[in-house]
Formats: sequence, structure tokens, C-alpha cells
Amino acid sequence: MNRRLFFILALTAVFLLTACAGVNTPARTGSQAAKPEVTEAADEAIRIFITVDCALVLENERTKQTARDIVAVLIGRGHCDEKGLFFQDELVLAKKKSAFDALLATGLLISYRESAFGPFVMAIEGLGEGDGGATSGWVYLVNGKAPAVSSGLFSLSDGDVVQWRYSVEESDLMGDQP
Repeated sequence: MNRRLFFILALTAVFLLTACAGVNTPARTGSQAAKPEVTEAADEAIRIFITVDCALVLENERTKQTARDIVAVLIGRGHCDEKGLFFQDELVLAKKKSAFDALLATGLLISYRESAFGPFVMAIEGLGEGDGGATSGWVYLVNGKAPAVSSGLFSLSDGDVVQWRYSVEESDLMGDQP
């Protein structure tokens, strides 16, 4: 009887782990993410510059303590620097890749869910929506502007500058608008 119960519990654990596998990308392999390899011909590749940061958590005085504590732990563990910068570098991607694909290519730990509008980024490196306040969460900008489509639907072009930022309040990004 004990063997049968153990087998059922083990099978249930494997099922649960498999069911959750599509939620997160694999953890990064080191303190810096590896650059993605481009298998396309050089003329089929684009170069973009991408940053991922949570600086607004540190700068906004209205940030909930939960987000401040998470960022302090992330800084202590070397996941971001003392200014909240997770990643900043140039990436070479295949043409027609999206802003979401660029985020995945950083090698950071990304939690997301699929929606009718495309992927919705719930957390990066454990800092998630709602941690900084009621309207806090991850947003993206391309060339200083917030696109009106999901990051999975926004196709990047050569030379684009992509910013993934943790926004504490809706007004945080107003300075980034023309």
C-alpha cells in the first residue's frame, strides 16, 4: 500500500511540474545572460539595444515596501545593480523578432502568461505586478515610446532601442512620451 501511495504522489508531482513548465523561461546560466546565437544569414539579422531595469522602484517614494524588499534582495544576490539595472546590452536577433523575444533573449528569469493579446509579463527575476503598488508592473518602450500592442506582437527593426521597465504608477512613463 505504501509503494502505491508513493507512486501516485510521485506521478502527481511530475504532472504538476510538467504543467507549470511553460510559465517561466529557464533560469539564466550565469550572472550575465549569454548572447543569443543567430542562425540566419547576416543580412537576415537585426541589432537592437535593450535594457531591463527597476530603477523606478528605488526612485518613486510611493513604492510599496514589498517591492523595495524584493529589489534589495535582488541587489544583494547580484541579479541587478544598486541602481536597479538587470540587463543592458546589444543583441543580435533574427528579423521579425518581437520585443518579447528580445526580453527572453536576455536570459533573465521571466514569468508570463499567454493572453488573447499575446504574452503578459507577470514578473522578471521575481519582481512582479502589484509588488510596487496597485498599478505596478512591467512595461516596455521602443525608441522611447510605449507601443499600443503587446510586446509579443511588436516586431523589432534594426537599430531599435528597447526598454523594459518596472513601473510603480501609471504616470511613471509620462516623461517618456513625446
